[in-house]
Amino acid sequence: MTDEELIVHLLCGREVQDKHGLATQVYLEDGSPEELEARRALARMLRSSRPLDLGLRVVLADLVDPDRDDVDRKINFNKRREGKPSNAQAEKTVAEYIDAMLRDSGNKRQQLKYAISKAEAEFGLKRTRLLQIWQHWKPILQRLNR
Repeated sequence: MTDEELIVHLLCGREVQDKHGLATQVYLEDGSPEELEARRALARMLRSSRPLDLGLRVVLADLVDPDRDDVDRKINFNKRREGKPSNAQAEKTVAEYIDAMLRDSGNKRQQLKYAISKAEAEFGLKRTRLLQIWQHWKPILQRLNR
């Protein structure tokens, strides 16, 4: 199946006959391998320098237009992950806070516990999240501070 066919399948579905011989639309199953490949095909097309086909442009517009109630489907924009989104700049600030406390101490193991507890109070994050941030940022900060 070509990229164009996959994209049409993704956005418009395909017409099939039900058990009574009546036409009905079927769509790719969410998360199926074929649906994922169709999404990749659409992404490739949108990222390419080729002009966007007018028919595809109209279909996409219909799928996002909140005033088109005659179209059966719509595109929703949702978060990719549950929970609070990551914030690299905020995480770096937290890691720098922990790093500064550790540089001022001789006993690193005791000081890490202390630095984490101070960071909990300072930033309102849980100990496990602070440790994740520290483990991620520690090697980065070490490279930056060379």
